[in-house]
Amino acid sequence: MNTTRIGTDYENRVYQLFSSLLKESELSYANSKYSQIYQHKKYSCIGLNRTIDFDITIETYNPNTNQEEWSSLVVIECKCLTKVLDISDIDEFETKLKKVSDSGIKGIIVTTKGFSANGIEQARRAHIALMKLSDEQYEWVVSRNINKSEDTMQMFLGTYQSGLTPIVYAENSFQSLYDYLNQAGVNTTEKNVIDIPWLEKEDIRKRANELYLKLTIPTNDIAGTILAQEYPDYRISFEDLPQGILGTLSFSKKIITLSNEIISDIHRRNFTLAHELGHIHLHEQYLRNYKSDYPDYVDGGITRFPDKLIKSMEFQANSFASYLLMPHAEFIYEVNRLFEEYFIRKGYLYLDSQSCNKQNVLTILGVLSTKFNVSKEAVKNRLLNEKLLVIEDGNPQRLNDVLRKY
Repeated sequence: MNTTRIGTDYENRVYQLFSSLLKESELSYANSKYSQIYQHKKYSCIGLNRTIDFDITIETYNPNTNQEEWSSLVVIECKCLTKVLDISDIDEFETKLKKVSDSGIKGIIVTTKGFSANGIEQARRAHIALMKLSDEQYEWVVSRNINKSEDTMQMFLGTYQSGLTPIVYAENSFQSLYDYLNQAGVNTTEKNVIDIPWLEKEDIRKRANELYLKLTIPTNDIAGTILAQEYPDYRISFEDLPQGILGTLSFSKKIITLSNEIISDIHRRNFTLAHELGHIHLHEQYLRNYKSDYPDYVDGGITRFPDKLIKSMEFQANSFASYLLMPHAEFIYEVNRLFEEYFIRKGYLYLDSQSCNKQNVLTILGVLSTKFNVSKEAVKNRLLNEKLLVIEDGNPQRLNDVLRKY
């Protein structure tokens, strides 16, 4: 078998592997519902009249925007070699990625023989994932999925925080010290470390509304204006953050870092900034002595941290952002106005398989999204929380599936 045929066969194996991983939702950086995998698709270079043909790519689309354009791109390069991959190969791959996009692009190199120590270190610095695939077995050497085995290396390197509670390694996994002690029969609680009071949604709504009414807000940039007026010591920066992290917050350095992934998506950017502002307004007094950055996983509102405390904080910050960007009185007024305009007499939107109901939901989500400068997903969640939207249990299509088609 000639060298070209060997390389093609290896590339096909890699394609089949990642197709399976994508289908089974094993790739944390690519949603199977909103992603498509390709072989040898060409991509235009920034500022150059040329294209680059990558071995394998996975495009992920924002379901609320034009799906002709990807919002994030994973590029997979296949190397069927008889020797380990060296640092020069990593550098070459990194250069190709930067020619296509400055943000939203992630790289993975898959090879047969593994990687040199210098190559592994360079890949970590460049945030490029490395996989060794030989025979039918694959092994992540540097992974993009922080929930998998790469947790170990990220904790050793000090680049991944596990939450507010101490972490121990026991029974072949990292876990909360308090979970480990409780399993061993030791009566303890995370409240020995830090205590943040639970807030009901009504309390959060009241605090967000008080802040909104207290300040003069002349523009649509509610969160940015409040941050500048109420918390002038904080500054905002944009950086490439790991996949899935839209923002981080450092109480000690007073910096909010937003992902470059959302720099051009004003709706997601507004909500992420308001979410971080929620942490400052609701939690700074309890966490100002917490010296590490606080990473947020606000995309979908689900944190990857296991701590109940962190999940409570995320719920509070998401609720705060919703009430701040969509002030209650104004939101209810707009909803009632639209219900009158579109002859919705039940007092709530109803989504089922009927096209007229689908169209009503899509239209009202679009109007409210534009009015309050937030995503349709944020509006949908708010309507659901206010019981102004009911989705039929037997509806074969989820609302996001409907949104994706428009």
